[in-house]
Amino acid sequence: MTRPDDKEHTPDWQDTAASLRELFGQKRAAQPTEPDQPESDAAEPALTAFEPGDLPLPVLGEDALPESVDETGDPVSPSPLAGDATTPTAPASDSGGEGTTEPVELPAPAVPAVVAASGPAILPEPSAPPPADAVPAISASRELVPKSVETAPAVSAPASVQAPSVPAASGFSDDLEEEVFAPTAPTSGPVVGDVLDGYHLNEDLGRGWFIASPVASGPSVEVYARPDPLWATLAPHRALPRFSTAGALHVLEPVGGETIKAPVNPDAALAHLTELTRLLFALEKQGNAVVDLEPDSPRVTPGGVRLRFPPRVSRMGEPAEVAVREGFTPPEVLAGQAVDARSGVYLLGALLYSWLTGRTLPAEGTTGAVLDGVSVPGVPQLLRGMLAPVEERMTPAEVLAALKTLTTPTLPAYQVAAATSVGLNPERPMNEDSYGFTWRQLGLHGASTLVLRACVSDGMGGMAAGEVASAAAVDAFLTSGKATLPEMVWDANAAVLTAMAGRDGGCTFSGVEVRGPHLQLGHVGDTRAYVRQAGVVRQLSRDHSYVAAMVASGQMTPEEAQNSPERNKVLRSLGSLRVPQENYVQTLEQPMVMGVGDRVLLVSDGVWGEVPDEVLIPLLTTLPIQPLVDRLIALALEAGAPDNATALVIERVE
Repeated sequence: MTRPDDKEHTPDWQDTAASLRELFGQKRAAQPTEPDQPESDAAEPALTAFEPGDLPLPVLGEDALPESVDETGDPVSPSPLAGDATTPTAPASDSGGEGTTEPVELPAPAVPAVVAASGPAILPEPSAPPPADAVPAISASRELVPKSVETAPAVSAPASVQAPSVPAASGFSDDLEEEVFAPTAPTSGPVVGDVLDGYHLNEDLGRGWFIASPVASGPSVEVYARPDPLWATLAPHRALPRFSTAGALHVLEPVGGETIKAPVNPDAALAHLTELTRLLFALEKQGNAVVDLEPDSPRVTPGGVRLRFPPRVSRMGEPAEVAVREGFTPPEVLAGQAVDARSGVYLLGALLYSWLTGRTLPAEGTTGAVLDGVSVPGVPQLLRGMLAPVEERMTPAEVLAALKTLTTPTLPAYQVAAATSVGLNPERPMNEDSYGFTWRQLGLHGASTLVLRACVSDGMGGMAAGEVASAAAVDAFLTSGKATLPEMVWDANAAVLTAMAGRDGGCTFSGVEVRGPHLQLGHVGDTRAYVRQAGVVRQLSRDHSYVAAMVASGQMTPEEAQNSPERNKVLRSLGSLRVPQENYVQTLEQPMVMGVGDRVLLVSDGVWGEVPDEVLIPLLTTLPIQPLVDRLIALALEAGAPDNATALVIERVE
């Protein structure tokens, strides 16, 4: 389609460019060069040669002229002068005579002001008409149609200046600040895929360890592929893994067990720590120090804590090979200093912290804020000692001593019941039996103890003041400060001698001391001690009597002894000797451990003489302790009770 004037339609941007070329040409013609100005400077178009009184020229926006064009109308790169915000004017008419500039008629702009690329809008004066030589504002609109414009000689735009080319940087990306290059040093040592001494290395576990499978056949195993490890020279220990050798490889035997996963119950964590500290103590005796330990290596097995991998060790007094493990490596190892057994203590302290909190020891170490996160009594103090600087750090022996104070077992609980009767014998107006028990519990740091003493004493009938002798023996035994049961019983013997003051008299005696869960016996005469343990009842003491000796020698049966008129004759008693004799007092070869539900019954001969074992044993097994002693006294009375009757029972309930 053609225009009404039958001329080919020219794009709007080409019209604008032509107007600018005409303007530049007119300005250059109007500005003569100075006589002394260099020719090169005169050729530069003067774009700012306006008088101060001229109206300011509007500035074209960047979107009005996206690019320059050459003489043919093809776009070219913008020249440095294209950025000047100079508005072109129409060229002078050839027929004007005066050389005045005829205004260009423009359509009414949609926007009353031309907005510069930057800066405020320039508004025209509404009242005063523009002077004849005023330069009309050229709208940035694409509908620029001049009324009458004569073509001026084309002016070539200045050649664009190309920026020097810069080669693109290689080895960089838009995402990373630097490129990480693959190591160029040759790999040393075995790698995955190698076959060594009949094993194919399948997986690298780090620090020289691999999972490998036999080339022939068999399950995968863990092997150590570095030569001559120091840990292979360690003496066997229950916590260390066992291994065999295959050429240069060290092949571990599977440990089994369960991995210790944090958080760990505090009691269990301290028990695990105790076993590993014993390992440190044993290695210290061999002159070795543990300098690195895999945190996941300890396993809980039926035989105790065992390590899946051997620890890395160094000779004491020598610097260790640095193997950094964040949150675990001792500071002296990092510093290349000489190591000793306390380096292993640091490792175990860091391991204990991770077990209890589920976190790795932070870089700042054992600050108050870090230890505040451990809420187990006594453990923050232990951690401070284990993680202190090496010169202040605890030794394995000191850690074991501290753990002993923290892992003191809960004290057992016992119940005691007793009953006594003077009996029915008219010739025995006084109850010559005596009994007593004391209970002492000490709550000391690391030494909480419970001590229970109980005894039954029978003053020998027919002798003067039998009740005095038995009472003196009971009181002396319960208050004795001696350490062993024989010594306590000999204290009772001395008290009987003192109380009798030369009179003929004495007593039989059965006493026990329970210290924690352990029970020991001290016995003289024919009072008896029975024990119920795991549902089984047996006599704990031996009778020091004439009939018992006859039965032991085979000269009398137990039934004959039960009915013998000689059954009340005793061979040993307190008050009959002034000088202690070895083995005179019966004791147990080893203290007996009292479990929950176990019972010990002490009775005088007035009970066991009238209540046979076939009746006594079921009662000791079934009845609660107070009904038990009451029932035994009642049965003795039912049988005639020719003698005083006394019964005392102790039961562990917790």
